[in-house]
Amino acid sequence: MSKREGGEDARGPKRPPNPPPGARKEGPAQGPQKRPAPKRPGGIRLKRLGGDDFELDHPRCVREMELDFEEGIEIWKAGDPEAARDALRYALQGCGDNLWVHVALGWIALKEFRDPTLARGHFGYAFELAERAFPPGFRGRLPRQRLANRPFYDAIDGLIACYDALGKPAEAAKLRAQVSALSGERPGRSPHPSS
Repeated sequence: MSKREGGEDARGPKRPPNPPPGARKEGPAQGPQKRPAPKRPGGIRLKRLGGDDFELDHPRCVREMELDFEEGIEIWKAGDPEAARDALRYALQGCGDNLWVHVALGWIALKEFRDPTLARGHFGYAFELAERAFPPGFRGRLPRQRLANRPFYDAIDGLIACYDALGKPAEAAKLRAQVSALSGERPGRSPHPSS
């Protein structure tokens, strides 16, 4: 290798080694700073329907994993919640942003295994995935009756059921108010799905 002036070799100036993935950058007198999360292609987006009405626009992988999701639901209906849980987890491997799968796993945890804490994790994750699509200060409406919006509301209904089961009525009330604001419905209308 030929050396250039200033200690550079033919490939250019020496760079410091890359930090390990997930390492924090530190700025002068600012302390540790988190890197912004990279945008994932194909995540859930928000689509305007008209006026102030919107619906969630789900990634293509949701459709691609639809048969696996349906298989998990059929297994659950046939009375084998453990095998259903495994089938649904498999569906998540192909599409981690599938709200329907996260919600189904939440209902299985709550109804079949009587574990509101685990169920809250599944419902909460689905809720957060959808909420990431909302721009800051979002004031639009997500009509509950739209198929694309249903799993978001099912996740909220599941969270409310979990908070009720865990004796946290204030948390459940906050979610009911959020449903009212987002859906344009009157407060208190939060039906729990039967599946």
